[in-house]
Amino acid sequence: MFFSAIIVAGGKGKRFGTKEPKQFLSLAKKKMFVWSILAFKKVKECRQIILVVPEYKLPEMEKYKKLYNIDVVPGGKERYDSVKNGLKCVKENIDFVAVHDAARPLVTSEPIKEVFSSAVKYGGAIAASPAKDSIKFSKDGKFISNSIDRKNIWQAQTPQIFKIDLLKRVYSKKISKNVTDDAQLMEKIKSKVALVDCGYENFKVTQKIDFKLAELILQRR
Repeated sequence: MFFSAIIVAGGKGKRFGTKEPKQFLSLAKKKMFVWSILAFKKVKECRQIILVVPEYKLPEMEKYKKLYNIDVVPGGKERYDSVKNGLKCVKENIDFVAVHDAARPLVTSEPIKEVFSSAVKYGGAIAASPAKDSIKFSKDGKFISNSIDRKNIWQAQTPQIFKIDLLKRVYSKKISKNVTDDAQLMEKIKSKVALVDCGYENFKVTQKIDFKLAELILQRR
């Protein structure tokens, strides 16, 4: 069994507050997206890496394409458009597809292998972590409506790995702008998706404090 990895680096990163999208900033002496490439490169079952970037970044990515032997494709308006573009580039004789956000540069080969192993067993699996904090639901965003039992709450991460035919199936349908990850699409067709506890270090870089913490962790590895 083999898989292709789609690394999504097409976002604008508006919440991060820099002119350059965060995934292209230098993080511990490497561009942020490069750390994900290096992690997938260490997994022998990964036979192809597809980097999805904004169209204006394509010329700049030529050197990385040659350096790491990867495919580079233009992204789309929404995240799901970028994943769809990546899917079009998947090679033949591939069994599974992994989708990973370039904004999670702390991923390593071990959790990738664990998620892939679970995906082979169940057809689909995602990296995730159990909620640590007390969870509150608010209808108006101002006051607590009720508390939610955190033992049943998981925070979704990436990579998210699925059988290629399943992923192509959900991406052939109309997709709502409210969809935030691929597992959500699998829910709509009631396809089983396993949760793989990959801990808390594989966090998403969303704010500058996340960037500083990620850099510190990478420097100490």
